[in-house]
Amino acid sequence: MSAELTSLLEVSEQVDIAAAFRREAPGLLGFFIKRGVSVEDAADLVSETFLAAWKSSKTSSVESGMLRAWLFGIARKILSRYRRGRVRRSALSDRLRSTLAGDQAAKESAEGDHATLAQHVRSLIRCLPEIDQEIVRLVYWDGFTQEEVAIILGKPATAVRTRLSRARKVLRNQLADSGDVE
Repeated sequence: MSAELTSLLEVSEQVDIAAAFRREAPGLLGFFIKRGVSVEDAADLVSETFLAAWKSSKTSSVESGMLRAWLFGIARKILSRYRRGRVRRSALSDRLRSTLAGDQAAKESAEGDHATLAQHVRSLIRCLPEIDQEIVRLVYWDGFTQEEVAIILGKPATAVRTRLSRARKVLRNQLADSGDVE
């Protein structure tokens, strides 16, 4: 391959990543923030996600329709690495954050029935296995289809559909048992 053609292909890939950045950065920022990352750290994690995508040898082989799901798959790995590092660096800060989050949750509960139900649902979601929690969040918080979630998680689509169906059933039964829904 000639040097000019190689250079042209690299520029083409950079343009695709640049366009993807403009399109997907706000969604990725929300993805990190919804999972408890501060706005400042979330912005850094978005940058890390695009840097990893840009460096990846798979960038050119990703179908344009699946680029968003592929980026969120990278973001999920970046988030996992971020969390592991954060835990190692500052266990005390995490305990303090948890205490403050509990106080905030208590305040929100006092604000009305809607806040109470929302908090109850969040706590029920936290009782699910971690992979099911992530599937529920990706579908209902981030608006991904089940097929996109399968790509993000690196799982078969049938497994995601089955896990989501079971998680819904568990949540529905727990809400019914607590008298929050009929």
